[in-house]
Amino acid sequence: MAVSIKDVAERAGVSIATVSHVLNGTRGTRPQTRQKVLAAIEELGYAQNQSARNLAMGRSTLLGLIISDIRNPFFPEVTAAFQDQALLHNMEALVLNTNYDAQRTLNSVKRLVGLQVAAVAILTSQIDPGVMDSLVEHRVAAVYLDLGRVDKLISNILLDYEHGIAEALEHLTALGHRQIAYIGGPPHLHSAQRRKKAFLERAAQMGIDPGLTVDADFTVKGGYFATAKLLNGRTPTAILAGNDLTAIGVLHRAYDGGLRVPEDLSVVGFDDILIAEYTQPALTTVAVPRMEIGKVAFQALWAMLRDPAAGGLEYPLGTHLVTRESSAHPRVMTERQAV
Repeated sequence: MAVSIKDVAERAGVSIATVSHVLNGTRGTRPQTRQKVLAAIEELGYAQNQSARNLAMGRSTLLGLIISDIRNPFFPEVTAAFQDQALLHNMEALVLNTNYDAQRTLNSVKRLVGLQVAAVAILTSQIDPGVMDSLVEHRVAAVYLDLGRVDKLISNILLDYEHGIAEALEHLTALGHRQIAYIGGPPHLHSAQRRKKAFLERAAQMGIDPGLTVDADFTVKGGYFATAKLLNGRTPTAILAGNDLTAIGVLHRAYDGGLRVPEDLSVVGFDDILIAEYTQPALTTVAVPRMEIGKVAFQALWAMLRDPAAGGLEYPLGTHLVTRESSAHPRVMTERQAV
């Protein structure tokens, strides 16, 4: 038979109310008492009924977290930080993956609304215009990444891509590079548009030829083939990639083409994912505060849950360049090396 809260109370030698307070965080308990309850829960294998818990507390303790691609190394730290914050506040996070599909994002939102979640963090670039209105209509607080307007029940996290791109270009030009190419992401992604626009504008200000640009798909394979396309025309001395996966693709194509990094070609990425410092050579890249994104996403939702009458807020987050071994002064390449 299923273990009940009464069984836990009897095993711990406390009242049912005490067990409930420990589970729901509704009242402080002595550390020794809390430990006894937790030990009894572990020993008996008690699983709390989430629906009953929500009913008792008068609100849902479930949050939704929607991300673009669970396979992308950008998202694990974001997800972990968000989940950690939720647990610290006696809440739980349901993570859904959209694979950059706007319809899948809309379906995920409908599912979360059906589950009566308290709030949703939508950290993906593909959002149907009806998503925001639907969440507001159902009075579900939401925070977005670089997409949402700031309004009642709507907050937005704004990443400073422009500063990161500018720092990367200043770093490369200070090393002496003038032929700098850019490999971006899918044109339909808002974040890819902002990064490419930042490159074109800053390159024009610095007198760099903005014609050396190629759109890819933010994957290693996409970076590989985009680099092959670039190297079939005018050969740059440096490539700035729209994300680190693309930059890793650049490194592989350079190796296959007989180019040494950074001696023949400097490479700079964007995001500073965990494996960036373990590539060969270690990747110079623009760091995006992924753990901070997860924390701030939760904090934005928590603020709106605590005061539903208050409007949402914008949360700006900065970026900064991390210099490693994949960038150096340019050198004159031989025709053999450029092929």
